[in-house]
Amino acid sequence: MKKLLFSSLFLFSCLASHAQHEYTIEGDVKGVKDGTLVSLFLTDGRVGSVVASDTIRNGKFFFKRNAGESGMDQLSLMCNREADFPSMSLEIYATPDAQIKVTGTNTLIYTWKVDSPVKEQQEYNRFIENSRDLWDEYQRLAIKEKKAASKSEYDLIEAKEDSISAIIKKRELKLMQELPVSNIWMDKLFGLSMSVKYNPKFTYKEETLALYNRLNEEQKASIKGQEITVNLFPPKTVKEGDDMADTDLFDLDGNIHHLAGFKGKYMLLDFWSSGCGPCIMALPEMKEIQEQYKDRLTIVSLSSDTKNRWKAASAQHEMTWQNLSDLKQNAGLSAVYDVNGIPNYVLISPEGKIMKMWSGYG
Repeated sequence: MKKLLFSSLFLFSCLASHAQHEYTIEGDVKGVKDGTLVSLFLTDGRVGSVVASDTIRNGKFFFKRNAGESGMDQLSLMCNREADFPSMSLEIYATPDAQIKVTGTNTLIYTWKVDSPVKEQQEYNRFIENSRDLWDEYQRLAIKEKKAASKSEYDLIEAKEDSISAIIKKRELKLMQELPVSNIWMDKLFGLSMSVKYNPKFTYKEETLALYNRLNEEQKASIKGQEITVNLFPPKTVKEGDDMADTDLFDLDGNIHHLAGFKGKYMLLDFWSSGCGPCIMALPEMKEIQEQYKDRLTIVSLSSDTKNRWKAASAQHEMTWQNLSDLKQNAGLSAVYDVNGIPNYVLISPEGKIMKMWSGYG
């Protein structure tokens, strides 16, 4: 009897603990067709994976999930593209016990309202409200863009989108100047740093640098801070003919390796991520090449995922060759090798000279 009572109490305790980590997302939207599939993506680093799906009936959908180990899930809500939606998603931040309500009156999903007790969500909402009118117009254009009948029509819509995006960026900059540094603020700064790096028409570089200078050393040392830093202050990159770049690289057990340790054979560096379809398609060929040329060639796959996602993907795809990471995602060796698209490959001579660099797999 005592054993039965103990077992019952233990089970109840486990169930109660399990429930304490749950959050719910309840949707009530109008102007959306019945049968529309709505999917919930969990974001980990730069990779998102579907963790739940529901079908909208009478404007309603519902999700219940357990929060991850970090205590906060960063999620994206997306509806199937066949429906009249822009190719955009709704950002949601969820913590244990949070009861989150999503409401909308149309298919402009990016600006559906999220009523939530989560601090990060409330801060994110402030940025949305700051430019809601422009985001709504941007989404209407994005829907039209999907249906454009000619290239000239497409180009005209894209030009209007660029114009609206520039105004939104200006508003966000002004708001960021008024707000303290936080995780959401850092995400916005990362977006601005990407514009500085990749958009030659971006005119707010000095304002972005002024925001960056507000970061303390701890914030700059975070993964997000390092990624912002390499966007704003690109490191010296290596090119074909140069000596290879090297750094501390970790295996899944935490042991440190260096590329210099593989000298004496040809090396093929494989920059990859579990969220990159062509990267995954190439993995069987990596295995085949490694086995065929093992006496002359060492393949070193370098993951840009978070550690947890890298570990899970490695187990799933049974990677039997050198599988390492500098644990800096896109801020470390990836930046030094000027990796702007993955998969990215680098062939290195037995002496450590870069022979060939290329991107893509097909």
